Amino acid sequence: MTPAHQIAEKLTLAQRRSIMEAKDMMSNHGGYPFFTAQVTSDPWPEGVAQFLTLHRDRLTPLGLAVRAHLLSKGNEQ
Repeated sequence: MTPAHQIAEKLTLAQRRSIMEAKDMMSNHGGYPFFTAQVTSDPWPEGVAQFLTLHRDRLTPLGLAVRAHLLSKGNEQ
């Protein structure tokens, strides 16, 4: 079981929805793409997201792996 799989299993419904509905954004400062997830009332598991604004957080590489796992799991059902 990968760390992304372990984290995905422990997410709340709101966290799962936020990660799966993450928006593909483009940085105005560096020009590199990144995904943002809506902030939920539950704190993110360690290493999944970083503060971006009061309403959105930036997914980390681990957060992106969790997202990929959730999306692939959704396609299996």
